[in-house]
Amino acid sequence: MQPNDLAEIDDNDLAQATMSIVDRIRPHLTTILAAIGIGFAAMAAWTLVSAQQAAEKAKAWDECLAAVASRDASRLSAVSTRFPDSAAAVWSQILLADNALSEGGRMIFVDKAMGRERLQAAADTYAAVMSQRPEALAAERATFGLARAREALGELEAARRGYETLVKEYPKSPLRGLAESHAATLTRPATAAWYDWFAKDAKPTTTPAAEPTASGTATPAG
Repeated sequence: MQPNDLAEIDDNDLAQATMSIVDRIRPHLTTILAAIGIGFAAMAAWTLVSAQQAAEKAKAWDECLAAVASRDASRLSAVSTRFPDSAAAVWSQILLADNALSEGGRMIFVDKAMGRERLQAAADTYAAVMSQRPEALAAERATFGLARAREALGELEAARRGYETLVKEYPKSPLRGLAESHAATLTRPATAAWYDWFAKDAKPTTTPAAEPTASGTATPAG
């Protein structure tokens, strides 16, 4: 037998094997083609959804940045409503809480009731952000902001725990130094005494022995 004869036999065997496979597949060909079609359709749908999600995220950030640029709190609030569960919505809430904290810190020296109302609004918003389990940087900001709001409200023990939580859970956070400083200040008896005086004073004024904190309230120096 010549080599060419062997090659011809091999080719015939391959052809027969191929046809055998085709014969077995033929009854299921419609199902297989349908599955392939579904697979391609799913890939196309996924691509479309991904593109839409990317566009939605971009629009959310555009709206958030526009609200920040215009300093319009109502537009920030709208971002949270229109784009729920987005990173832009989370940061919009944080910025709204920062604004309420700043306003409350100023107002509490003039109108305690209104000041505390704004501070409580800040605390509630920070807590709402934390309940969403945001990404690390947003979580750090919300944790620190909530501790500041509680400190400004005179909830010193809760504030101290908040600062210590940030130090423990986010040891590399740029806010760690401030958190450690605030936590240490809140352990001093003089701090508790000052906040007790401040809570009872009908018309609060700053005192020469006090210095402002990052939250906008004042704590005893030293």
